[in-house]
Amino acid sequence: MKKIGLALIVVLYFIAVFPTAFSTSRISSADCTIPDEVLKLSTAFKEEVGANAISESYRKTVESEVLRIMDGEKVFSKEQYLVFVDRNPAVQIGSVVYLDPSVKNIVIVGTFSVSTGNPYRRGHFETPIGVFKNSPENMSYRALGTKGSNGWRGLGKKGSRVWDFGWQETKLLTGSPYRIRLLIHATDPSLGEPRLGKADSKGCVRIPAKVNAFLDHYGILDASYENGSSRAKSVLPRNGLLSQLAGQYLIVSDSRNF
Repeated sequence: MKKIGLALIVVLYFIAVFPTAFSTSRISSADCTIPDEVLKLSTAFKEEVGANAISESYRKTVESEVLRIMDGEKVFSKEQYLVFVDRNPAVQIGSVVYLDPSVKNIVIVGTFSVSTGNPYRRGHFETPIGVFKNSPENMSYRALGTKGSNGWRGLGKKGSRVWDFGWQETKLLTGSPYRIRLLIHATDPSLGEPRLGKADSKGCVRIPAKVNAFLDHYGILDASYENGSSRAKSVLPRNGLLSQLAGQYLIVSDSRNF
C-alpha cells in the first residue's frame, strides 16, 4: 500500500509540474489545434452517416472559400459548427464544418450529397447564395411524413427536422428577382434520396435522412434554439446531444465562382 501511495504522489507531482503532458483536451494539427469535441464528432459522423470522400484539392477549395466568407462577414466571432453547401450543379456537396475564427482554423467534419434548386424546371428556382441564420424567428418544425398525390414524402419520413431560414431572394432565369422560403430538409426515402447529388429541388437544400438525423441530434445549427424560449427548445430532439460548439449558420456558395 505504501508503494502504491508513493507512486500516486509521484504521478500527481508530474501532473502538477507538467500539466500539458497529461492534457487530452486538444491535439495539434499542423499549425493549429483541433478540439477533442471536433474529433469525436468526426468519428460520430463516419459511424452514423458514413464517409463521402472528397479530393484534397476540393477540400482546400472549400476551406479557402469558408475563410473568405468569414473575413467578409462579421457574424463569425467564436468557434462553432456551420453547414456549407456547394450549389454547383456539377458538385452538389454539403459539409459539416468547424470554424475557429481566432486562428482561422477550418476542419471539415464530414461531407454528404445534396440537391439544390433546379431553375430549369417549372416552379423550381435556383438556391440563393449567402450566409443564412437558423433562428427561432423562423421556427423549425418536423415533417408529418404524409405522401402527396404522387406518393412523394417531400420533407422526408415523419419526425424529420425542417430548418427554416425565412424568405430569401433568388433570381429567375430571366434575371428577375424572386423570393423563396429557404429550407434544409430531408426528402422521400425511396423516391428522393436516389436523386441526391444533382440539382433537383424547388430551391431548398435537400439532404439525406441520416444527415438530417445527425444535424438534429447534435444540434449543429441550434445555438439559438438552446438559448431561446421554451417553445424554441421544444423543437429540439428529446434525447439530443447539443454540441458545445453548436452554431447557427448555413453558407451556400457555388464553386463555379471560386
